[in-house]
Amino acid sequence: MTNFWQRTLTGLIFVGIIVALTLINQFTFLALLAIITLGCSYEFYKITNQKPLTAVHYIGLAMAISLVLGKFWFKYIELLMFSSALLAIMAIVVLFSKQKNWQTIAFTFTGLFYIAVPLVVFYICCFQRVNAGFMVITEKQYNPLLALNLFILIWCSDTFAYLCGKAFGKHPFFPAISPKKTWEGFFGGLILTTIAAYFIALWFGLNPIYNIAIGIITVVFGSIGDLIESMLKRQYNIKDSGNMLPGHGGFLDRFDALLIALPFNCIVYYYLYF
Repeated sequence: MTNFWQRTLTGLIFVGIIVALTLINQFTFLALLAIITLGCSYEFYKITNQKPLTAVHYIGLAMAISLVLGKFWFKYIELLMFSSALLAIMAIVVLFSKQKNWQTIAFTFTGLFYIAVPLVVFYICCFQRVNAGFMVITEKQYNPLLALNLFILIWCSDTFAYLCGKAFGKHPFFPAISPKKTWEGFFGGLILTTIAAYFIALWFGLNPIYNIAIGIITVVFGSIGDLIESMLKRQYNIKDSGNMLPGHGGFLDRFDALLIALPFNCIVYYYLYF
């Protein structure tokens, strides 16, 4: 199978799974976020450690999954206590290890705030306040279209920037990190994604003006997220974060833009829909 067809087939399956798990219900969406968390965190720890993962990294993976799934098992205070206990265990493991390297703990917690925390906030912000009954009592209800909206905008941003850059790109956007990215690709992606955001809002029943703002934030911070992951790979001299997605690299390669765009998009979601 040629690389083009491999990429196409993997991309179709990848998009299909994300759309299906997002639309079915809140539990399948949470399962999707748990899979993304586990895949991205594993790759991040593998890259930064440059060796087989240690016990500390597996504790970090447990903490990441606990943060994502924890609201069904713990109250938030219990989750914080559990996380604090895991940190203490992590420090003890490092203390009695051969390397005694505090940097391992630092990278582990960087992974949590880089990957797990934004995805937790993403999940929370996909619950919209709605009126419940004649008493006009508001309750939070999962709105899969809020989640799918962000995924589609990320895909639009990546696709339009790539196509515009390939067709018109001449001026490098950030040559020190990613020489192939161009200003033409960036602005082409920005304009076309903004237009797409308007029509997606009409289709999903969202506010078009708000969604245009979300589209702009997605392109700007998504592009920065892609550069941040490229910086990480360049520092460790690797091409792809992993090989879990044939033809597309790893999980971190596919979700790098989402992870950095999420905190800013979720601020908008919180004030508009939450």
